[in-house]
Amino acid sequence: MKISVDRDSFSRCLTRLQGVVEKRNTMPVLANCLIRSGDDKVYLLATDLDITIIDSCPAKVKKPGSVSVNARKLYEIFKELEPGEVELDEPEAQKLVINYQNFVFDLQGINPEEYPLLPSDEGYEYFGIEAEILSEMIDKTIYAAAVEEGRFTLNGIFMEKHEDGKNLRFVATDGHRLALIDREVEGLESLNLEKGVILPKKGMSELDKLIGSVEGKIELGVKENHIALRIGDTLLFMRLVDGEFPEYRRVIPEDNPLKIKISREEFLKSLRKASTLVDEKARSVKLSFKDGKMTIEGRHPSFGIARGECACEFQGEELEIGFNDRYLYDILTTVSGENILMEIKDEMSPVLFKTDDDEKYLCVVMPMRI
Repeated sequence: MKISVDRDSFSRCLTRLQGVVEKRNTMPVLANCLIRSGDDKVYLLATDLDITIIDSCPAKVKKPGSVSVNARKLYEIFKELEPGEVELDEPEAQKLVINYQNFVFDLQGINPEEYPLLPSDEGYEYFGIEAEILSEMIDKTIYAAAVEEGRFTLNGIFMEKHEDGKNLRFVATDGHRLALIDREVEGLESLNLEKGVILPKKGMSELDKLIGSVEGKIELGVKENHIALRIGDTLLFMRLVDGEFPEYRRVIPEDNPLKIKISREEFLKSLRKASTLVDEKARSVKLSFKDGKMTIEGRHPSFGIARGECACEFQGEELEIGFNDRYLYDILTTVSGENILMEIKDEMSPVLFKTDDDEKYLCVVMPMRI
């Protein structure tokens, strides 16, 4: 293989691969990326077997071929180069020479035939979704997904088609909290997605990075146990999480008697102050509602107490309730509405959080004993 590429274009491709490349060295080949040239393009591929990314950029192809080298080292090399044309040459098998002005990098590779078999984007049932909408749906649910490896069916975002056939739904939960969002998407009518699928948390995090600066629609398709996404010239594949997502509808509370309306900004400011003196293990803050005010308190057994109050509107009897401060912080920093609406039954039942500007988004948080 012998090609010339623009440093900036090639470097952007390498940047997109970094989050997918396997870093734990369970299989040395997964620390590498695969580089293929042909048709005035160069293709860069990386996989950890669950997530695969295929990207491309223009190239002057003098001699087609393929080579596999360490993705991190290649990224670090290109990061140090100034803008301009870079030559990549494979003078002998399993060796990549990078020529740039007065500098030469000689990288040892592996046989590209040892690289895992990569998926194809054929046979998927695609529909289009605006990048901005997809990014919002990820951001407003992914924080609630579980991180414990033992609870694999909760380690992702559940995606299904709403009963109305027009709205796409994302749900995530870790057993202590839940986030749900619906957004109307054209072209869902013919999609067979009523049963729903679980999208892996790592893959959705990488997808969110990829679409951060994308405008327009992204093509999304589901086939058997994989999901494929077309993002401009980039292809992303994810292996779906195997298993049944819990019946989340049963934990969404209804008809809670205590209803609270409070400024999101004031709530967040008070929470930040109270969190300076919470126990690092328990992470508990206490909220008290009385006489048109919410009192918030953080308490540390060794350092002391932080307590403050802010105005709120509420209907119902006086109440004291405890929450993990990080769960509240995630909600308050994710949404953008002016006011937070809380619906509470009692101090030990799930609490419903909404905003006054989005009736298609909700969160549920289990309270803590105080």
